[in-house]
Amino acid sequence: MQSIWLLFALTALLQLNNYLNMTSTDKDAFLAIYKEIETDLIADIQNLPALSDSVKQQLIDYYSVCIPYTVPGGKMTRGLTVIKGVEVLKQRKLTDKEYKDAAILGWQVEWLQAFFLVADDIMDASITRRGSPCWYKKPNVTQDNAINDALILENMIYQTLRRHFKKHPSYVQILELFIDTTFQTEVGQHIDTNGTPYADGKRAPLDLSRFTLDRYQGCVRYKTCYYSFYLSCALALAYCGYDPDTTEGKALYQNAEDICMILGEYFQIQDDVLDAFAPPEVLGKIGTDIEDAKCSWLVCKALELVSEEQKEILMANYGKHDAEGVKKVKELYRELKLEELFQTYEEEQKKMCDDLIAKIEPENFQDLFKFLLAKIYKRQK
Repeated sequence: MQSIWLLFALTALLQLNNYLNMTSTDKDAFLAIYKEIETDLIADIQNLPALSDSVKQQLIDYYSVCIPYTVPGGKMTRGLTVIKGVEVLKQRKLTDKEYKDAAILGWQVEWLQAFFLVADDIMDASITRRGSPCWYKKPNVTQDNAINDALILENMIYQTLRRHFKKHPSYVQILELFIDTTFQTEVGQHIDTNGTPYADGKRAPLDLSRFTLDRYQGCVRYKTCYYSFYLSCALALAYCGYDPDTTEGKALYQNAEDICMILGEYFQIQDDVLDAFAPPEVLGKIGTDIEDAKCSWLVCKALELVSEEQKEILMANYGKHDAEGVKKVKELYRELKLEELFQTYEEEQKKMCDDLIAKIEPENFQDLFKFLLAKIYKRQK
């Protein structure tokens, strides 16, 4: 009996040691927390009142596929950044409770991403996402279900936050960060979707004058920067008790926002270039920015450089769901050497980010932004 208890104690000690060694680079540990969250959410469905067992089982079977198909599977940078932020601010290894809390918050950013992507794929009529058919393209899903699924994924964020953080002193601030970020991103999505506006239920004629870098930068700030970069950093600050109404807290949140706006713009311009030039098997999706007449960095830069003859090629082919037209636009981009222009821009942005990060106080807070920059610099997908 004594040997059994000794074995049990050693096993528990090993498990505890492994847990305490979890860091922002440990994706397996992060995914383990995801499984706990998924289990709780499926249990919520099981506990819904006034539904028959058969209806509950239909819901459970459906969302047991929907959640793992739409939430995990990406690079998980947004979620892992929350853990990294808490590590940086604590300046030590996290306790098991701190790690789990940070990971749960990180997964809520990933859940927000899933909500946006399910909806965005429908709006853009995308074909693939992360190397698989978009969720709405699944034969048993369709667009009708996927719209509702996006809303359910969003609601699951608030169920999870309430379950784990209702008594946390920063609960209201955490909720407000998600509410504000969702609104900001939806504003950005509207600007993005209406690069070419609608009239009488269909796209209005192409108006290249709308494709300006000013419009582009506003779209990127709202569609990408806040939810892809700032939210994770702000959640780490909020969880660690930094009050944005104090002098110290205000400076930290402002530093985070300033650098995240630059990182986010750099990230989105990368995305635009990859959408046009990266092979779908590497990118994990089929780019449709040209067909969808998006106000991308490429088209904005092209319009600064084109001759009148080249502008006619854009007018004739941009925004057309036609493979030959897309090919002609990409050929024009290559003729204008936009990939080379991007490479120059990328190095300039890297230097600007390095310089800004070096000025951030306290110095340990710089590590969070070095972590983010390393994740995106020269990425291929």
